[in-house]
Amino acid sequence: MSKTQRTPPKGGVQHVASEGDICSLDPENIFSYKSKRSKRLRTDNQNKNDEDSLKDELFTMLSNWKKDQDDTLKKLCSDITELKLQNSKIQSASMEMEKSMHFMSRQYDEIKDKLFSMERERKENMQYISILENKIHDMEKKLKSTVIEVRNIPLNSSQIRQETQQELCELFQKTCDAVKVPIQQSEIKDIYRVNNKYGTVLITDLNSVITKNKVLNAVREHNKNNSNNKLSTTLIGLPGPKTPIYINESLTKKDHRLFALARDTAKSLQYKYCWTNMGRIYMRKGDGFPRTEVKNEEDLEVLKKA
Repeated sequence: MSKTQRTPPKGGVQHVASEGDICSLDPENIFSYKSKRSKRLRTDNQNKNDEDSLKDELFTMLSNWKKDQDDTLKKLCSDITELKLQNSKIQSASMEMEKSMHFMSRQYDEIKDKLFSMERERKENMQYISILENKIHDMEKKLKSTVIEVRNIPLNSSQIRQETQQELCELFQKTCDAVKVPIQQSEIKDIYRVNNKYGTVLITDLNSVITKNKVLNAVREHNKNNSNNKLSTTLIGLPGPKTPIYINESLTKKDHRLFALARDTAKSLQYKYCWTNMGRIYMRKGDGFPRTEVKNEEDLEVLKKA
């Protein structure tokens, strides 16, 4: 194997500063050795210039910082002033709104009190009106307590002039004779005809309730016992086709309407009887069933729901 010869580096030998007494080095800290280098000494003028430069720089920094702080404070003061102004306006508006709310609240309370008072007065007036209506209704019933209505007695077509009360009394007396209950003319207080959508009605006011009930009971008894020959125009000797004659007690407008509703209800509920007696309305399901008095429309609704 050949041996290679190395060429030594150019230049002189480089010397490294080292400790002269290597034996005196601390074996525990081999890096404690510091090489010694010579330092260039600074002059007093250079130190003074550095200090002045540092002072100028610090002064400039402080001046800039103070200016920034002043600008910030000015802006804060301006914002605070604006906020105070806005707050003052808000407080003023809030006070005005509060005054308005108090005013509206007082107005609302006053209106509410007036409404309560009006509602109370309305209820009192309705109660009073109801009392008056009942009194008027009772007076009408009392006035009609002796009145009966005779329907389907036709006018005499050959007679040109209007019937007299004497002729009407004789016609009514013939009707009563047909059911075997003779009536004297002195028992008839008033008699006249009225027209309605169903024809003419002979209104007869008798001198007592007893006489009225006597006629009504006689008609019912006759029709019950003579189902094939009930009271009619032929039975009382009037010419023309046979027409049934109906005799009922006269009702007030209120009771007349209620009686019509009661008849419709009786028909829909298959009640056998619906009649009036002494101004009162009654219904009965059939023979052997108790009678039911109908005082108002609410009674009919109860029957429908039963």
